Amino acid sequence: MISPWKTPLPLESYSSARVVIYFYNNNRWVPIKYCYLLKALELYENTRSVLGKEIFLFPPDLDPNIFHS
Repeated sequence: MISPWKTPLPLESYSSARVVIYFYNNNRWVPIKYCYLLKALELYENTRSVLGKEIFLFPPDLDPNIFHS
């Protein structure tokens, strides 16, 4: 399958992995929701194309605010 997305689609075995969707706002990472990777990628594409905003996906055990200086 050829995808119009810049990043390849995840393997079937990873599509149900849980991720956290974050938005970067005012020098802080704001968690939006937990969901499955496949759904998160769909939300990413819709958010970017419709709203012109970008969201970021992180594993549930990684908090990007810890690494933020």
